[in-house]
Amino acid sequence: TRAFRRQGCRRPLGGKLMVGLAGRALVLTGTSVLREPEDRRGPELSVVVPTLNEAQNIKPLYDAIAAALTGVRWEMIIVDDDSRDETVAIARQIGEIDGRVRCLRRIGRRGLSGAVVEGILSSSAFAVAVIDADMQHDERLLPRMLEELRGGADLAIGSRHVTGGEASTGFSRLRGWVSDGAAGSAQRILGVTVSDPMSGFFAIRRDKADLIAPRLSTQGFKVLLDLLVSAPEPMQVKEIGYRFRPRMRGESKLDS
Repeated sequence: TRAFRRQGCRRPLGGKLMVGLAGRALVLTGTSVLREPEDRRGPELSVVVPTLNEAQNIKPLYDAIAAALTGVRWEMIIVDDDSRDETVAIARQIGEIDGRVRCLRRIGRRGLSGAVVEGILSSSAFAVAVIDADMQHDERLLPRMLEELRGGADLAIGSRHVTGGEASTGFSRLRGWVSDGAAGSAQRILGVTVSDPMSGFFAIRRDKADLIAPRLSTQGFKVLLDLLVSAPEPMQVKEIGYRFRPRMRGESKLDS
């Protein structure tokens, strides 16, 4: 016992010996060693972030997501289209410190839809969210989206066109015109009933995404619309209003 005490051990009530080892407690009971139980469960929510030259935004976005998802088992999957800046290096630096962050670097493949599909298919979580790297989407809605999916929805959409939503402050005139025109066409021609089928901010049950994935296009940039029209049966959809924020750093690929 004296030797154990010199090694930082103590004898608790009940006669079992507690041994400190690399910050973990071991319980010695007779000849068996029982380790303190660990939570080895995977994430409940994967947040997919497609990127192209977003080095300025990766760390602020990571900080914002981590703050928003306190109490949730989550991971951040950065899917990068071989950026010319330091996007991948910064993502990997964060991943070295926080194992919840990983980066998929795509070589010889480009396109927002393809990046999102690859990110979704790399997840084993209950739900997958898609969010832009430019901080224009409100990451504080992620817990609400996850809650809607837990409650029975198949798809939760961050919408600029329902109560509580706004897009005027975040869009350039060109992007606003393109988005509104595409949304109107989708509703008239394809029979889509959601208010914001062009939204790039949404969360979906992974099992639903897996079912639809073989039907999805890897070209283009409107993944949500593709999910809606490619689903083999209607999905339970919940739209949540949010304010589309102005881009603070970097340049939009759609405005250039």
